[in-house]
Amino acid sequence: MRKKGSRLLEGLLFISPYLVLWLLFLFGPLLFGFFMSLHVWDPLGENKFIGLGNYLHLFRNARFWNSFLTTWKFVGMVIPGIIISALLVALLLHFVKFKGSAVFESLFFFPYLLNVSIVSIMWALLNDPDIGLISLTFEKILNKKTALLADERFVLPIIAIATIWWLVGYRMIVFRAALSSIPEEMFDAAKIDGAGAMRTFFAVTLPLMKPTLLFALILTAVGGMRTFGQVILMTNGGPGTSSEVLALLMYRQGFEFLNFGRAAAIGFILFMLIFLISTLLVKFFKLEGDLR
Repeated sequence: MRKKGSRLLEGLLFISPYLVLWLLFLFGPLLFGFFMSLHVWDPLGENKFIGLGNYLHLFRNARFWNSFLTTWKFVGMVIPGIIISALLVALLLHFVKFKGSAVFESLFFFPYLLNVSIVSIMWALLNDPDIGLISLTFEKILNKKTALLADERFVLPIIAIATIWWLVGYRMIVFRAALSSIPEEMFDAAKIDGAGAMRTFFAVTLPLMKPTLLFALILTAVGGMRTFGQVILMTNGGPGTSSEVLALLMYRQGFEFLNFGRAAAIGFILFMLIFLISTLLVKFFKLEGDLR
């Protein structure tokens, strides 16, 4: 028993630096945010406890539900766009040897090195109705000038495309690393068994990439749910509130309307959504065994 106790103490001592940082900068702020969400919060005055009042107000508010649905629509565009594009390019670079592949890979990865401000401003200019290359192309096709970022039909897909272009390179590198870790003997064995390219992909490549795929899916889902910079810089949530995601609504509640308690409630709901979607991805793709 004494030996077990000393081992437990040793283990706690080893993890204590991380545990202290986790409590201070992750778990602590999360609890404090939830505490704030139960109040009418005034940082310069008195705070009034209202229980679940902020949450009830949000659930009765049409603007909240609009932001809620907009966030899910955006995530629904970004996840398949990034994952499928990154996987296809990684497979191409791994299995097809061609001249200039290293340059192509570098160019594909390059957007990820850019700041969100640069990406957003660049895509906003590309979609400018007067000088934007994309807008001018649409004008020639449709034979009329179209302000794409001011059109409710196009605004969210354009922000999603800009996000995919920006982030897909990093996921491609992650998938490339996973493919490189698969022993060549596995592919040789599949060839000997007479498996074609598609069968090899689904029977060998994809199952062995499951942990990496899980990582990429969760990373992309979390990033999509937390999207803020692209939206505020490209459209500021417009036209109207058609591109107002939850993170932008949270910012507005806190720093424009000074409803800090309500902003904290949105933040906690966003945390719960991220936790839910991460759990569902693990369960849906049956990857929980790879986390043990």
